[in-house]
Amino acid sequence: MPKLLMVTVREWKLIAPLLPPTVGRPGKPRQSDRRYVSAFFCAEACRCSVEALPAYANPRSLRTRRQRWEANGTMARLMEAGQPVVQRMRRAYLDLVRDATLDGQHSHEFFGRGVIPRLPHLQPKGRYAARRRVSRDLRQQ
Repeated sequence: MPKLLMVTVREWKLIAPLLPPTVGRPGKPRQSDRRYVSAFFCAEACRCSVEALPAYANPRSLRTRRQRWEANGTMARLMEAGQPVVQRMRRAYLDLVRDATLDGQHSHEFFGRGVIPRLPHLQPKGRYAARRRVSRDLRQQ
């Protein structure tokens, strides 16, 4: 992930006090909060889902952390305090898109670097996907 789409040290110093405490919780130590906050801000800046982001963290972990923070009100405080960060990331993201199109790069070269989040496939996956697709098409007729 480009450094432009990460929370900087200066921004992190303002955001970190808004997070819930990490000490005293039993079990496996938590992964870096900064990476998770960067992923949430990047998803907001790119206007995509957290699952579509490349290489921040496991999408399941991102979803779990988001649900936990939404339940205790942390996510609302983060998004309110992080609006300048989201705006900076959105400008950086749009600059990356603009530069890639001006350079004449093909989309697979740009997507392959992990700059633009990939959207999930619209077709169902799995062993019986074709069968589900046929039954869905029959139901719509």
